[in-house]
Amino acid sequence: MATNYGGYMGKVMIIDLTTGQTGEYPWSDEERRLYIGGKTMAAKILGDHLTKDTEPLSEDNLLVITTGPFTGTGTPSSSRFNVSTLSPQTGILTSSNCGGNFGYYLKKAGMDALIIRGRSEKPVWIEINNDKFTIHEADDIWGMKTGHVQAVLDEKLTLPNGKVRKNGKIVIGPAGENLVRYASIVSNERLAGRGGTGAVMGWKNLKAITVSGNKQFL
Repeated sequence: MATNYGGYMGKVMIIDLTTGQTGEYPWSDEERRLYIGGKTMAAKILGDHLTKDTEPLSEDNLLVITTGPFTGTGTPSSSRFNVSTLSPQTGILTSSNCGGNFGYYLKKAGMDALIIRGRSEKPVWIEINNDKFTIHEADDIWGMKTGHVQAVLDEKLTLPNGKVRKNGKIVIGPAGENLVRYASIVSNERLAGRGGTGAVMGWKNLKAITVSGNKQFL
């Protein structure tokens, strides 16, 4: 969905791990005006879908990864992204902010936000390259620690010329896989460390997401 506002790419995507389907989530310019920034956007999306009966470790819980209008610009300290979900640690909404380059590459792929719903039957990781979404089996990287799996993912993203495709990534380690309720999501050496976001990824059988692209910022 296109936007007339600067600072936004104009697209929010949703992936359903239960069905394997990917689609665009409707997000209007009026909503961009009312819910400025990644954390507020995520709160609105979660508020529209969660109920008082939603369990954190369930297919109904969403993992919402958002950027803000300054992400990817030269604004100091703006290369950040936000992970919001229903916390398995507290049972209420959690929002964890993280540095690194994942948010930057999410926007380079043409997205302001990514929503993960449902649960895969088996371990998977998601590869995003511009408008192409691929869900890969993750049996070979399940159980790896976060540093190791990030190195292996770079190997998987090696181009024919021998160079690694520039990318951002988020991963979980054994703690998330084993549903430790304070498990973190890791991006490079940075952490989305609040509320057990890693356990939500683990319950969804989602080991990692890589994202890359060459879209121009609006």
